Amino acid sequence: MSRSDKTSLGNDEVNNIHMKTIFLTTTLLLFSGSVLADKGVVVKKDVCGSGNAIIETTDGWFVAAEHFSGVYLYEGDIVFGDMKTYGSVDLTRDDGESGSFYIEDYESNLGEAYEELCD
Repeated sequence: MSRSDKTSLGNDEVNNIHMKTIFLTTTLLLFSGSVLADKGVVVKKDVCGSGNAIIETTDGWFVAAEHFSGVYLYEGDIVFGDMKTYGSVDLTRDDGESGSFYIEDYESNLGEAYEELCD
């Protein structure tokens, strides 16, 4: 094996390590947002206004979300985003489509979430 073959092999190994590092970094960045986001399922749509929705989070909260723009939510849609908060947020369906919503409140029961959107 000549010296140039050894150098070439070394460069290939370095390039392989760089590619793996880039892949792992990108994967971690993409999934870290999902890990930190709340997840829920839309249980009611068009509540006291077109596009308004009530979302039940995986930990049992009912989120009153008022639609501003972008994608509409439908019953059964799986959504991700910062839902246990107040104010403007972007919510993303599991198909990757997003919309802007105003979180009125999050409640421990469905009736109270209705009141938030309908008062």
